[in-house]
Amino acid sequence: MSRQWRIAVVGTGVVGELHVRSMKKLPNCQLVCVCDLENEKGKKALDKNSVSVPIYTDLLEMLKKEKLDSVHVCTPSGDHKGPVIAAMERGLNVLVEKPMEIQPDRIDEMVAVAKKRGVKLAGVFQNRWNEANRALRQAVRENRFGRISWAGVITPWYRTDQYYEEGGWRGTWKMDGGGAVMNQGVHQVDLMQWIVGPVKTVSAYASSRIHPKIEVEDTLTCALQFENGAYGTYVSTTGMWPGGPVRIEIGGEFGTAISENGLKRFEFKTPLPGDAELLERLSPAKAKDSGGGKAATDIGLDLHGKNMLAVYEAWERGEEAETFGPEARKAVAIIQAMYESARKNGSPVDVR
Repeated sequence: MSRQWRIAVVGTGVVGELHVRSMKKLPNCQLVCVCDLENEKGKKALDKNSVSVPIYTDLLEMLKKEKLDSVHVCTPSGDHKGPVIAAMERGLNVLVEKPMEIQPDRIDEMVAVAKKRGVKLAGVFQNRWNEANRALRQAVRENRFGRISWAGVITPWYRTDQYYEEGGWRGTWKMDGGGAVMNQGVHQVDLMQWIVGPVKTVSAYASSRIHPKIEVEDTLTCALQFENGAYGTYVSTTGMWPGGPVRIEIGGEFGTAISENGLKRFEFKTPLPGDAELLERLSPAKAKDSGGGKAATDIGLDLHGKNMLAVYEAWERGEEAETFGPEARKAVAIIQAMYESARKNGSPVDVR
């Protein structure tokens, strides 16, 4: 990139601190300031990364005083729309942590403002930059599976009661928008539709099996049908101790592939010369963390960095990012269909 981007991070909790840390490694990206309702939280995030920039507790004051190009919104999920629109109304581009918002209509509002103000809006779905996941998607696009019969996504994670108690917003419908699916599993919902194709209908069951104090689900299981006719299974939980890596499996008439903390299987009737090398290079044995399975902080920084860099490179070219608003909306629409089905005791619901 040739342009210098002046950036603010809004919300400096677990994910916001990760953005502060990532900024140190991004070329031509300068962290100008941070904003958090709690000054001490902002100070802690900056001190942890040996960064010294102004800390604001008032978003509008920050937007008025600072010269910025973009804002990273890392507030609780149900509090994304307000900061996002406030920044865009000031003519700023915005990168939003997952999920972009907890309701599709809120995302629609954000997309409309971006269009009206002529600014860019993108979400964070860093697992799209995981090489194993990209290999699965490329194989689908090259029709190496032939007609897909089934695709499964399993998120067997674990979170403690303390995790939900910290911050006061996790595990609530109002601010978290859901539980194991909307918070943790939204990444895998996005990957599922991004790799296999649009989801047509879902049938889900959900409840809080292990964390009785939270309002939302800690476990959801769902049968689904893709628009291409394939069937699928989606599972997300934060109640499987000790927690493990996400598993994505796709099978069809010509092959089967599995992504699980790397590329676990990549087998086709017609092998290609690079398949064996890809399996070796992306072997799960080389994984350094659980990908978030054991704890929210048990992830590497490289994928976040790749996601952010891709966004800024697209914006510099005057293009929409791969994870722009309408694309980020897809996962939320699927999740809301799952929740509607679960409330109806598993009745099929079409994704809208």
